Amino acid sequence: MALFGVQFVLSVVMATMLQKFSPYISLARWILCNNHLVRYLHPTDDELKSLIGKNATGHATKGKGRKATSADSRKRQTNAAPGGINSDDLKTFTVPCNIDVQLDKAMIEEIDLLPQFLYSDYKWLIDFSLCAVVINVLVEIFAFFLPEIYTQELNLALVWNFLVIFFSLKVLFSLAAAYWRGDDTGERSMCLTFGLFFFVVAMAVLVIDESLLDFGLDKGYESFSEKVTEFMEKQGISSSGPTPRWVFKLFLAVASAVLGAFLSFPGMRLANMYLDSLFYCRETRVMLVCLHVNFVAPLFLILLWVTPIVQGPLLAGSWKDPNSKDSQPVLTEKGYNNLRFSSLLLFCVLRLSLVWRHLQSYLDMAHERIEKMKKETGRISNVDLQRKVARVFYYLSAAALQYLAPTILLLFSVLMLRTLGCSDWNSNPVGVSRIQYSSLISNSTREAALSLRGVLTPALFQGIMSYMVWWVCVSWLITSVFGVVYLKMFEAS
Repeated sequence: MALFGVQFVLSVVMATMLQKFSPYISLARWILCNNHLVRYLHPTDDELKSLIGKNATGHATKGKGRKATSADSRKRQTNAAPGGINSDDLKTFTVPCNIDVQLDKAMIEEIDLLPQFLYSDYKWLIDFSLCAVVINVLVEIFAFFLPEIYTQELNLALVWNFLVIFFSLKVLFSLAAAYWRGDDTGERSMCLTFGLFFFVVAMAVLVIDESLLDFGLDKGYESFSEKVTEFMEKQGISSSGPTPRWVFKLFLAVASAVLGAFLSFPGMRLANMYLDSLFYCRETRVMLVCLHVNFVAPLFLILLWVTPIVQGPLLAGSWKDPNSKDSQPVLTEKGYNNLRFSSLLLFCVLRLSLVWRHLQSYLDMAHERIEKMKKETGRISNVDLQRKVARVFYYLSAAALQYLAPTILLLFSVLMLRTLGCSDWNSNPVGVSRIQYSSLISNSTREAALSLRGVLTPALFQGIMSYMVWWVCVSWLITSVFGVVYLKMFEAS
């Protein structure tokens, strides 16, 4: 059997499909353009003039009011309906804020999405994630009938999952960078504040004994240190081993702070969508229950790693008298890991299934902005009024990424953890036998390669991924709860 075998064939097929069929069949396009979402069209100049009693050609002054930048003009032009804003012949005039304007609705088409901010990143992430999910499912099916696939082939599902995690982090970085480059210094301050806050929280979490929080970091790092020391001794290199454990955890804390800062604005966006969705679905009890469960579920997932609360009673407890000789634990360690994996998977499915409800709540912001404007006094220029509506739709792809990218990051971190748990890199896989019997490799190189392979045991990577899954749930929950509290206080003021 080849080193990659059937997994390599599946990967090549999926990569070819992603390249060839993505322009025609796209999950990302279907999510936004399947008639589940409705956008609002801004009123044209003629409509505004007719509402204030002017004809289409009279009493308009050119060049008055605040000048629009070329970037804003392009945004308005690409998001305008026929007869809307024309950046080449821009005329501004003012209308009363309490003008009785009604926004027209329209279904979303892909041609409307192409000029949007980060739409290409959104489309790539979703479509690539779909291919990775298919690879994971197919590998699981083959492994069910051929269990030796994990030991006789290199598990390429790890590579696909790693790439999805990398692309998700890249998208979150792009979203954070967009806020950082903005003119609003408050957004930079919030990003820095969350980063420092999460650094302190991560340091506090990482010094807690693992009898309270079951990540497996200490056990994995000890195994890694032993293997590294043995490898150095075999190569004749004098070394005291890898860096101390506190340095390893310091790097983890820094990475946790960066990830928490990346999730700050997605958490705020989720809070806003959640509150708006509760308002629009206040008469649908089933949807209200789903929205509440979707929001608070990370809290229960976090507790799955807390040994005294959940893990300890389930693994050490029993349905019978603990002092009885016939007492048995409720779950085995493998059963508890499966429970944790299933709970995380169900949560990701729930969050993905509610994507249309949350995105429609985001699009409804355009209508809410106009209704709020009608309660104000004074006048507003036609450009500013139209911009209030057009900007909401222009950032739809970014809003979708703020909701979907953390979910995809969590989902594939869970799949990566699951795949690492099914891997046994020291069970004499094909790669080892090829190294052992290859005539193209010298004896010293062969021994060094085999020793280096023994250093890379999955225990450390399992601990890191377990901590990452837990940390994504923690940071996303904290930022979303903060967003709810902040928005409620803002409404009250």
